Amino acid sequence: MKLTRLMLLTIWALPVPAIAETLDSAWSDALASHRQIEAAGAMRDAAGYELEQARGARLPQLGLTSGYTRFDSAPGFELGPFTTGPIFDGDDYLNAGVQVQVPLYAGGGVNARIDAAEFGAAAADDQLTAVVQDIKLGVAEHYVGVLRAESAVAVAGSYVASLRTHTENARNRYEFGDVPQNDYLAASVTLADAEQRLLQATNHLDYARAAYNRFLGRPLAAPVALDPQLGIDEFIPAAATLDELIDQARANRSELRALEAQQNALRSQADSVRASARPQLSLSGGYVYMENEFLTQEEFWMAGVSFNWNLFDGGQARKQSSAIERKAAAVGYNRADMASMVDLQVRRAWNDRSEAESRLQVAKSAVNQASENLRVVRNRYEAGASTNAEVLDAEALRELSLSNLDNARVGVELAKVRLARAIGAL
Repeated sequence: MKLTRLMLLTIWALPVPAIAETLDSAWSDALASHRQIEAAGAMRDAAGYELEQARGARLPQLGLTSGYTRFDSAPGFELGPFTTGPIFDGDDYLNAGVQVQVPLYAGGGVNARIDAAEFGAAAADDQLTAVVQDIKLGVAEHYVGVLRAESAVAVAGSYVASLRTHTENARNRYEFGDVPQNDYLAASVTLADAEQRLLQATNHLDYARAAYNRFLGRPLAAPVALDPQLGIDEFIPAAATLDELIDQARANRSELRALEAQQNALRSQADSVRASARPQLSLSGGYVYMENEFLTQEEFWMAGVSFNWNLFDGGQARKQSSAIERKAAAVGYNRADMASMVDLQVRRAWNDRSEAESRLQVAKSAVNQASENLRVVRNRYEAGASTNAEVLDAEALRELSLSNLDNARVGVELAKVRLARAIGAL
């Protein structure tokens, strides 16, 4: 019974503290303050403003003009050899006007710029999503790292407690003359080594908690109490095959969508450049006031249509659009490479999970066997039928089996988290 209780002294079997932090709450805290989120959010906001700017080109443009001019002497005009007169009624001149311009046709350039901005905004959204998922993965990895360190401390503590029991037993038997002094000394040395390993595990736990706090933007020494139940299974479709998860990843990974949107944005930019070489047509109208008593009227309304067509620009538009198209092609190549990388990530996480789950089953069986072996060897030692070295070997074997069990549990959780990230489900 004592061995069974010691075997269960791992973080995965300990009761959850009442104030234990869940992985979901850790994610919420990290996403609320992480600088990468703020940076990606700022880029998304910028893309939104650029989209509004592009859409604004469809709207009428309203302008106000005014001016005041003073002359040292009013300019005049000549109607004949003997008749002259001033242009203005004084030495100063005031004018003002309001003009509205409405684009009628821009060769498709306005729509192309709007399309480019929309794709850019979509890419920014997808990039933000990728940052969010990367941060969630980082939080989960640090979270599991703390659980792993806590497990290591528990296993090391279990090993020390068991060795203390054996060392005390060896001392008593030596004092009664049942075993040589070497049994007691060997057990004491092994116990001292185990206590050093417990100290190392404790120090590593302190570091793991500090690293976790740092990642979440908290004081390094802030208390850390975590719920060992991560709840990652909900992010992974039950009974899904590897091929199905790969298909899901190709459809859901925001990095792939962002690259596709960037490629489409560049193509739209190329269309916009090509549109600049096409005829441009706009409608304008306005009100003008000119201070001059010699005019029959000082204010008037006007309307007109303007047409512009740059017939030759030295091939600038064609070359610029070709350059942008090549950039779009490069992004397409990068997307194809990313798709291959995503497939590999899913495959690796899938295999890691399968391996960890198999190791977990083997490790559970090994712990039971190692614990029973230790019980038998201890009983034989009490009866004088086994040696102290056999007891110490059995102790070490059980400690190794417990460590392997916790590593397998951690491996399963990490593989699940990474698989969820690989398919774009975090």
